[in-house]
Amino acid sequence: MLQRFRAVPARVWFALALLVLALVFILQNRASTSIEIFTLTISAPLWLILVISVAVGLLIGVLLRTRRTRA
Repeated sequence: MLQRFRAVPARVWFALALLVLALVFILQNRASTSIEIFTLTISAPLWLILVISVAVGLLIGVLLRTRRTRA
């Protein structure tokens, strides 16, 4: 049985650890919150707002980095 665990690549363990952390994050941030963007008010779970904010930040970072490397 121990050899089965050794056969699993490290990246699979890393992905499983990230999945567990993501599930804990989601379960701890289920409360609904509202944000205002200009005149639009959006109500959504806090975890979703945080995930979208991080994704937008990463996208901006990637776009700025690729633009800087081309110049």
